[in-house]
Amino acid sequence: MIVALVAYPISGDYRKRLESMFDEPLSYLTIAELRSKPLLEMLRQLRSLGADRVLIPLEDENSGALLPLLSALAAVCDAQVLEVVDPNLQRRRLRRTAALGSLLQSGLASGAGAIAVVRCWWELGHILRRDRQEAAAADGEVVYLKTNLWFGIKAGGSVGHVSGVINAILRRGLGVEVLAVERPVMIHDAATYKPVAPPSVYGVPSEVNLYRFQRSFHQQASRILKTHRPSFIYQRLSIGNYVGVQLARAFGVPLVIEYNGSEVWVQKNWGISLKLGALALRAEEACLRHAHVVVTISDVLRNELVERGVEPRRIACYPNCIEPEIFDPERFSVDEISALRRGYGIAGDAKVITFIGTFGMWHGVDVFARSIVELVHSHRDLLERTKAHFLLIGDGQKLPEVQKILSAEGVDRVVTLTGLVPQHLAPLHLAASDVFVSPHVANADGSQFFGSPTKLFEYMAMARPIIASDLEQIGQIFAGSPQVSELKSGGDLPADAVALMAKPGSVPDLVRGITLLLENPDWGAILGKASRNEALTKYTWDDHIALIFDTLREVTSPKPEAKRD
Repeated sequence: MIVALVAYPISGDYRKRLESMFDEPLSYLTIAELRSKPLLEMLRQLRSLGADRVLIPLEDENSGALLPLLSALAAVCDAQVLEVVDPNLQRRRLRRTAALGSLLQSGLASGAGAIAVVRCWWELGHILRRDRQEAAAADGEVVYLKTNLWFGIKAGGSVGHVSGVINAILRRGLGVEVLAVERPVMIHDAATYKPVAPPSVYGVPSEVNLYRFQRSFHQQASRILKTHRPSFIYQRLSIGNYVGVQLARAFGVPLVIEYNGSEVWVQKNWGISLKLGALALRAEEACLRHAHVVVTISDVLRNELVERGVEPRRIACYPNCIEPEIFDPERFSVDEISALRRGYGIAGDAKVITFIGTFGMWHGVDVFARSIVELVHSHRDLLERTKAHFLLIGDGQKLPEVQKILSAEGVDRVVTLTGLVPQHLAPLHLAASDVFVSPHVANADGSQFFGSPTKLFEYMAMARPIIASDLEQIGQIFAGSPQVSELKSGGDLPADAVALMAKPGSVPDLVRGITLLLENPDWGAILGKASRNEALTKYTWDDHIALIFDTLREVTSPKPEAKRD
């Protein structure tokens, strides 16, 4: 058995090339899976893998920062052969003694991380005692801070959001200077990228690395920006990072914070609870208190921000959006679409029903998988008549569960799992599809769903029919659209229909929505035209950015003096 030890899910293309090097199938083990277990249980799992060979695939150069940590984990494994696979697929043996030496490096990094945690706690206490300073935008470039300690993330809603915001600011005639560990995907060449070096070695627990990076990011950014004063600072909020606060105060310029939900809540409910949650929460509070504008993407989050003490006038709330030129069904020729389908073994005249996403806890991809199984078992004739095929694009936490569900008899012949697809190839995959599903599920803890799924707007722009969960903002976007339970095959759609709505988490509703669209192909053109028109009218990144600038201008403009009697 061969096990690939990875930090993050790798792209479908790199996975295919990696797997082609071996005669036997590969199993994948991620750091996230290991972190979910207590230390002793994690060590027992590594010692009992039963693998002959353990690989450490590094899809890109930046992933090399995680090599010491991955090497240390590999050294614990019971495999006879340890190998590192470089981005160009060159393989090199990893000596166990060298890998064990990484434990010492990680130990030193852990100590440095503990010191950084203490310093950040003290520093945040000082920041939280200070009032937000008044500031006016300067004439320089906008500085965009992408402070996530991520490597090789080339697809997903966050990628589209980052590039959408940066490119829309550029279109307003302003320069943008991007500080990040790697150049964001799909940003325009006009944006200036300034690399910020990540930690060279990682310590444990993993959260301490975030605070080492916070301090290092601040030092590096201060050196990069020391020669010029930015117009304002824009920071995409990430766990434990408050660099934007420090830089905005140092330069006396406004701070714009992008808030997509509390990372503390997200880790607790959709990931692994933070060991340093109280410190991460202090960092969030510092960013929200000192931001001149807080950008968010749903009414639920706007209300949450108000409850957390952010004045409504400082909040710019607008859904996620799209780039109309990128997500345009007319961009792609028949030959391009046919070639993509052939590559996946999908017939040119098949009806392709597609989900794209990062297989997160909130995406409902498992609901879609169960719906596929139900369709195969209960609507086989319809699937065969329409040559229906199901395309699941992405990877992530729910993938093992989805694969298990789809292992049911007779299902694999109508399903393709692509793995992660680079963001620039997502529009072509959507153009090669006929129906989109957005089966998002409610929050397990009973709280309101606060998301604004980027995929939803990308679906809309591609002029295809959509089946979506009637859930918070999703339901608001498609207000007036019918519930699948209210429709009859062969009937007419309501005049204001933009999509078909399903109960969140309902397999029967999703199955009914898919069968209705397969039985009524004329509905697809009607819904697709309406959804694209809605996207172009209301949901472009230019619209999103315009509200941010309007709010920033209002918040930072000098107040008129009160008239005296």
